[in-house]
Amino acid sequence: MESTNDHFLKITGKVNIPVPLEVDCEYAFVGEISTYGCDTTSKQDGTHNHTHKAQFSSDVQLIKGEQVILGKRKSSNSAKWRRLIEGNGLDYDKWMQWQFSKFDEMREEYEARST
Repeated sequence: MESTNDHFLKITGKVNIPVPLEVDCEYAFVGEISTYGCDTTSKQDGTHNHTHKAQFSSDVQLIKGEQVILGKRKSSNSAKWRRLIEGNGLDYDKWMQWQFSKFDEMREEYEARST
């Protein structure tokens, strides 16, 4: 009998859903994930288990029959900013350097408007 490598997928992260899910039910999953690593362990027979790690990179849909539940991906404000900036064709690092260079000016303008 020939031994083979096994490959597994482990998805982490959270999405906010508007309704509870039914326990012991199956839902079809539609969404995007981003892979970020792989853990490899030996099976002690010359082959390996490969666990590929991924996280949600988009909102998702959970589908059960005619019911479609939209799950909103939870992300940090910095990730939202990055998607907005890069989605408009700009270089995120250059944009942030420019914004930080204007910080004192923006703070003074904010303080003047707040009073």
